[in-house]
Amino acid sequence: MRARKYNKRIEVWQTANVSDGFGGNTVTTSLVNNSWCKLITNEKANYRDTDFGETETYDRLIIQLRKRKDLVYNSKTNFFKYRGVEYSMISEPINIGFEDREIQITLTKIL
Repeated sequence: MRARKYNKRIEVWQTANVSDGFGGNTVTTSLVNNSWCKLITNEKANYRDTDFGETETYDRLIIQLRKRKDLVYNSKTNFFKYRGVEYSMISEPINIGFEDREIQITLTKIL
């Protein structure tokens, strides 16, 4: 694994329900971590476009990260920010090569 292949910085955010003090809940977001990653855009992943049954994949990113034991990625509570744009997870983390070193996650832009 080359250290320089992770050259982009991405933010991992988490949403949580917090009591508002009046018997209800509000949704809050908090920054979990900043991680170095490798971005793979749609041009390099055209063969995967129809695997999910979708034809419009212009707002899709694939990221590769180092696998960390202290972070658990959950598609229901986690989202990512890159350059101020929010992305949600559409796939669970894939263990690349089953070596427990790197993971790959497919993201889509939140509109």
